[in-house]
Amino acid sequence: MKLFVTIYEETCEAAIAAIGALRDDHDGVEIRAERWPSIDLDALRRATAKPLLLTYRGSRVPDVHAALQAGIDLVDVEWQDGVTIDVPERTVLSHHDYEGMRDVEAIAAKMLARGCAYTKLAATPQNFADNQRLLALLLERRAPSPAENLAPKPAGEAPAAPTLSVIGMGERGLYTRILAPFRGSTLTFVAASNVAAPSQLALSRALEIYGNTREDLHAEKVFAVVGDPAGHSLSPSIHNRLFREKRVSAAYTIASIASFTEITEAFLAGEPCGLSVTAPFKDDAFAFAQRIGATIAPNAVEARAVNTLVNLGHEVVADNTDVDGFAALLPNAQHAAIIGAGGTARAARVALQRAGIRATVYNRTVEKADAPLDVLAQFDGDLVINTLPSGVAVELPRCTTYIEAAYAAEPRRVDAQQRIDGRALLDAQAVRQHELFMRIFR
Repeated sequence: MKLFVTIYEETCEAAIAAIGALRDDHDGVEIRAERWPSIDLDALRRATAKPLLLTYRGSRVPDVHAALQAGIDLVDVEWQDGVTIDVPERTVLSHHDYEGMRDVEAIAAKMLARGCAYTKLAATPQNFADNQRLLALLLERRAPSPAENLAPKPAGEAPAAPTLSVIGMGERGLYTRILAPFRGSTLTFVAASNVAAPSQLALSRALEIYGNTREDLHAEKVFAVVGDPAGHSLSPSIHNRLFREKRVSAAYTIASIASFTEITEAFLAGEPCGLSVTAPFKDDAFAFAQRIGATIAPNAVEARAVNTLVNLGHEVVADNTDVDGFAALLPNAQHAAIIGAGGTARAARVALQRAGIRATVYNRTVEKADAPLDVLAQFDGDLVINTLPSGVAVELPRCTTYIEAAYAAEPRRVDAQQRIDGRALLDAQAVRQHELFMRIFR
């Protein structure tokens, strides 16, 4: 896989500055030039020694010959029936469906038949099954050879074989966007700063997921975080790094779905074989585990919620590593307030009970709580654990230690001597979750 950084600026001058600011590892640069009033191809070429791809998305089209004469390595041409392709060996033939998955199989076949250096198909999955359709397009293509590179071929020399890149756009398409490079997708496009496509990954995040050695990406086993939404999850950065360290053939991606039932059939079939379950599906995952006769660990039984599912083939294991995460972070305390009453809150309560810390649950729905949320300000204890989503406003009481289960760009304000954020909880629970995932490879 080749990692291209998309430069999406208002002017050629701003793009050149953005190229100069790139410091992280990457394999090439895509220049999105459709908004520019003018373009200096020679200056662009001088801005980097990396391979350059010139793209005009929309009605404008590049001057292919002028770009190639200036030393631009590749030019993007948008697919349509009868499109003229002057120099196929220097062309990325692309198709974008920003609304759905219309005729992707037929379009991919027609595009590949044109024999361009690279074929790129981007579509917008609406559900998990759409992601499976997109990834299936790669099964018919060979995986890229480590010997392949982006050096331009002499004019008239056709590439050894057409290569295909598939991209899932939007929140629902992240499963494909992240996983496709592990399945032979040739090019991956990430953002330098300005995002140029729905749910495009930032370069820094992509490097955390794929690492610095990307030529031989491959995954026999697939794992995913499941939620609605799940696009904000940092779990792919954690688990893909752990898989690389263990040198196992695995990939971890994001399944952002509307209903937990979208993924259960695929999970039982073995791909994905491991799931990290986040809001709002922890209760659904517990009910699913009960229904299929899974081996349900004590953490999950006591919390009545599941955040980890692993299909070992001969059995399905269901557990709740949120309990382990909270247990690893709990300070010495006498009395804790738990804000919220969902699966994460119940995991916190299990951890508190085992640590001998008295807990009071505050929630808007009084039937699920020990006290209504509107009296939270009267809490007089030393520990507050907030399990509400980051977008839910709540007035927090003073405390010695505050634990925020959610992670957000703007943390809530609280008067506390010690603050533990959601990333710390995510990392803590991931330790045992990774151990459960590694059982697949025994």
